Amino acid sequence: MLRSLHYIFVFLLVLFVGCGDSASDGRALTKHPGYEYMPNMYRSPSYETYSENPLFKNNSTAREPVEGTIPRGFSPFEYENTLEDYLRAGLELVNPLEKNVDNLEEGEVLYGMFCAHCHGKNGDGKGSITHPLYGAVPSYSDNLLIRRSGTTMRDLADGHMYHAITYGFNAMGPHSTQINADERWKIIMFVNNLQKEEK
Repeated sequence: MLRSLHYIFVFLLVLFVGCGDSASDGRALTKHPGYEYMPNMYRSPSYETYSENPLFKNNSTAREPVEGTIPRGFSPFEYENTLEDYLRAGLELVNPLEKNVDNLEEGEVLYGMFCAHCHGKNGDGKGSITHPLYGAVPSYSDNLLIRRSGTTMRDLADGHMYHAITYGFNAMGPHSTQINADERWKIIMFVNNLQKEEK
């Protein structure tokens, strides 16, 4: 009990001393807001977002991007997310990368990271993840069912796959933000091998 009273007394003493407006000799003082440590934390010396900035010409609110640059994460792609452009991509797009062992091996690694969980390790559509509404992921070596490309999966063109990876298709979401252009082509190079395999 005595200890509790001691704590209360110390708390009240600190409260009254800390909030007082008089000097130690009893003279009355004007109200003082206290001291600021690191005042830049309270009042930023920098210019606020979209505010006028005299460092740039014409006192503009923001800097113009350098000519020829593109936003981070954006990859120019002249094809829209339409069936017409999907078909056009299949006719016009050709894999620009050289088919060699290094590109195929990297394509296999990327396929394992981004595709195998749905499409299966061997491209047979039997991955570890299934979708309740879209249950049948097709095999890359399928030569029976005609797809939206007008071909079977085995005859699917590189441009069709590149378009599908970029924009997604059915339950497959777009992968353009996860896989850059060269990586997409390397995956497609590996898928070309899976297309030709008989299961």
